[in-house]
Amino acid sequence: MVDKEMLAAMSEMMDQKLEVLEVRLEQKLEQKLEQKLEQKLEQKLEQKLDRKFDEKLKPIYDRLDRLESDMTYVRVVQLENNVIPRLNTIEECYLGASKKFVERTEQIDAMSADIKVIQSVLTDHSQRLDKIPV
Repeated sequence: MVDKEMLAAMSEMMDQKLEVLEVRLEQKLEQKLEQKLEQKLEQKLEQKLDRKFDEKLKPIYDRLDRLESDMTYVRVVQLENNVIPRLNTIEECYLGASKKFVERTEQIDAMSADIKVIQSVLTDHSQRLDKIPV
């Protein structure tokens, strides 16, 4: 009977050890499953978010593309073809006028000096004529 009792005790000990191992194995399996599920969920969520962002951002990207082409049109057509040539024309006119003004400034200074001389001569002559009896 001792053998039967020993076998029963060993069987019970083995059952306990197996139960502990079974619990550990179940915990590890649960952890692994949870990790895999989380990874898959994260991947799926990322994919869905990427798709959603792409859907939401597509109109913005389209508008940016249109804006970029409009800016290119404004830059090339308006600035280079219209504004810059007109500015060059205006610049030429102002440069020509400013050169004339510089030339005329010297002439005006000379005329001012001449007028002062004429004024002094006229004043002198007027004083002399006033002294002459009529």
